[in-house]
Amino acid sequence: MRFLHKFTLLLCSLVIFSSFIQFIAFDRFFLANTSSLLLATNEKAANNLSEQLLAYFKNIEASMAIIASDPTLRKDKELLDKMNAVIPEVNTIFIIDKQGNVSVSSQPEKTSGVNLSQRDYFQHGIKGETYISGVYKSAQGREVVAISTPIIDNGTVVGVVVGTVWLHDNKLAMMFDNKSFGRNGYIAITDRRGVVVYHSDQERIGKKGGIIESLQGMTGSTIRKNYSEIETYIGYSKVPQLDWYVIVGTPTAELTQYRSMMLYQILAVSIFTIFVVVIIGTYTVRRYMKPFETLIEAFGSVRTGNYKKITLTGYATEFSEMIQSYNDTIRKLEEVHSTLKGAADIDALTGAYNRRSFDKILELLRGELQSGSLMTLGIMVLDLDNFKKQNDVSGHLAGDDILKEFTVIAQSVVGFRSLFRFGGDEFAIILRNVSDAMVISYAEEIRLQCAKKLSGCTVSIGIAAYPKNGDSIDELLAFADKALYMSKETRNKVTEYPAGK
Repeated sequence: MRFLHKFTLLLCSLVIFSSFIQFIAFDRFFLANTSSLLLATNEKAANNLSEQLLAYFKNIEASMAIIASDPTLRKDKELLDKMNAVIPEVNTIFIIDKQGNVSVSSQPEKTSGVNLSQRDYFQHGIKGETYISGVYKSAQGREVVAISTPIIDNGTVVGVVVGTVWLHDNKLAMMFDNKSFGRNGYIAITDRRGVVVYHSDQERIGKKGGIIESLQGMTGSTIRKNYSEIETYIGYSKVPQLDWYVIVGTPTAELTQYRSMMLYQILAVSIFTIFVVVIIGTYTVRRYMKPFETLIEAFGSVRTGNYKKITLTGYATEFSEMIQSYNDTIRKLEEVHSTLKGAADIDALTGAYNRRSFDKILELLRGELQSGSLMTLGIMVLDLDNFKKQNDVSGHLAGDDILKEFTVIAQSVVGFRSLFRFGGDEFAIILRNVSDAMVISYAEEIRLQCAKKLSGCTVSIGIAAYPKNGDSIDELLAFADKALYMSKETRNKVTEYPAGK
């Protein structure tokens, strides 16, 4: 009783101590490890978004190139409108002539005749370059990015195709609005001048980004204050060919909140664990003493050789498992005693069953024959040819090896339980409910393997079968002996006792 009280107290102390260690370890390592993880995660996310953004504009460039190469599309506003409808990334498409005048437009507002020669996207396009502009305000006051592609006719640039993306429209936003990086995290995209092209907060679009100047290299991560002066985990990636930046940010305050929540959870789990340990300890003291005494008494009986099993009733699950383990141990001890007893039926040299076992099986077979439960029975009597000569010439150890090798061969064909050794080089095989043809096949297989593997010896075999040769065990044994005698006349032979004799 006193031991269990101390055990319960020890468990409570260990739980309290482990909880204290968890608090210290968590407080010291959580922030550092999680900060590194968030920075790496945001940097990887920025890289992925950068690749998506580049692919987005490459699709637009490909569409503009198709229009630039098709004179029919460039001249027919209705066809241009239909083409614009199947390019979801682009809001409007302009066809601009060599002087910078808009000749055809898919825009509903009147733009025909408007001159755009001063726009940078036209100036790059008329030079034969495919160009993506920075953010600028359109004539309608929208924040816009333009993608221009030259129109080339017979090697000469004759105009420019321009596709525009409205930054406040859902064309670009639908790529990024469904992505989340913490409860207050955000995605920002800036052009080469640092002007915001996309932001989770749409009011930031078109404004100057606050941290672009501090970013270095093609990709990286850092902790900085954002435009709202909130400390943030920043991951960034520079978009190849555009000189734009994709920025992924997660406020550090979210990590602090998560840390506090985890600490509270650890505290709650620790208190609950202590409470459960106390309840279990009290329950153990009140109920489990008697099962302990029963087990102690049972283990004591083993020392006296009295193998006493315990009945599995009325015990808790934990003790039922212990008692089951005890009962399993007792069962194994009983099996060992049974095995030692059965060892008297095994031939010590070959490992085959001995004459004592053979006599036992014959008694069982007589009962089966009388009851009619036995359908067929094959009996082989086997004798090793030239064994005595080999034994005399090569010695008893060599003779023992021949007997062992023969046993292995026979058991590999008919199985362990079917082979019996009378003594010397004489063996018998009992095959129950096996067809006559199969009995002969087994005998031939044994003969052939012996001729091949035994050193200086072969085997002669005599066979008798029930019901073909007789209906009593003694008759079958006598007939099998006669068949063996016939085989021994020429040796290395299988002889089946003739039917009806």
